[in-house]
Amino acid sequence: MPTTAEIYGYGILANAICCVCSICGAAILPCAKRFSNAYHVFLSVFMGLAVGTLFTGAVVHLIPEALGVHGHSDHEHENEDNSTEHDHDDHKAGIHVENYIWYTMVVLLGTYAFYLLEMILTFLKKRKGLISEVAISTEPGAANLGQLDSDSKSSKDFYNVNSKGHINLGSEEKKDIAPLAYMIIIGDAIHNTTDGLVLGAAFSSDIAAGIGLTIAIFCHELPQELGDFAVLITSGLSFCQAILANLFSSLTAFIGFFVGVQVASYATAVNWIYAVTAGNFLYIALVDMLPELMKRGSNSWKTFCYHNIGILTGALLLVIVAVFEEHIEV
Repeated sequence: MPTTAEIYGYGILANAICCVCSICGAAILPCAKRFSNAYHVFLSVFMGLAVGTLFTGAVVHLIPEALGVHGHSDHEHENEDNSTEHDHDDHKAGIHVENYIWYTMVVLLGTYAFYLLEMILTFLKKRKGLISEVAISTEPGAANLGQLDSDSKSSKDFYNVNSKGHINLGSEEKKDIAPLAYMIIIGDAIHNTTDGLVLGAAFSSDIAAGIGLTIAIFCHELPQELGDFAVLITSGLSFCQAILANLFSSLTAFIGFFVGVQVASYATAVNWIYAVTAGNFLYIALVDMLPELMKRGSNSWKTFCYHNIGILTGALLLVIVAVFEEHIEV
């Protein structure tokens, strides 16, 4: 089990890294006007990363933990009782991959194979003229970039996309704050609290598991916070107000973290936290983000390739963490 210093040290650092995403919009979004092609590639890859890490994190890390398939405390207890001859043999032989990892990898490969099959069929149908081209109305990003209010004057002036799908930034005008801004801030605060909660529970049981979840959270927080920043601007907030609002909502992750550490001593509570978070990750990956990837990827082979680079990289990172977590020493 990690020490108290390791739990709080690594946990606070992980939350701080994820919170940095809240101010990335201020740095990245304005650059989109000047480097629109690079911005498109960056967000396309990161959207793929988000899907890959969220789905893999849920299937490989969270669900097995919630079901008790991979219990760190039990494993350590067995070591203390000197009843792990099999484990010792594995360490002598080298890397040992738990059986549950092979099963979860089949789940990942099965899902990915059907995604590729549907995308290939879509490309073939479009090539034969059976499906018309779908117009892209927004730049690839978090799903909540979404459909901006067509009656919003600021959305037309500040956040536009040209016929090539590149973002254009215009002038920012002072106007009343739309209710959408408050909904985004409150919703993001609740979401970040949940992220902090699972990080607190994860780092309390195993540092490697916490690292894996930190990667998943970071990869989906960056495009999401970028999208939130753009929508907050179009909803009437000033540049500084949007930064502060995003920062405020992200800092709620620390509240969740400290609560998660406190309840981590109750094994049943931790299992419930993992189960709820797994559902959250799966929903965001498969319902919010994957349809966006499929819609935008179906219009361009390059965008499709960028998405797959991100998906495969994200999944590989989380699988590597799962395989080597018993060998990670911090």
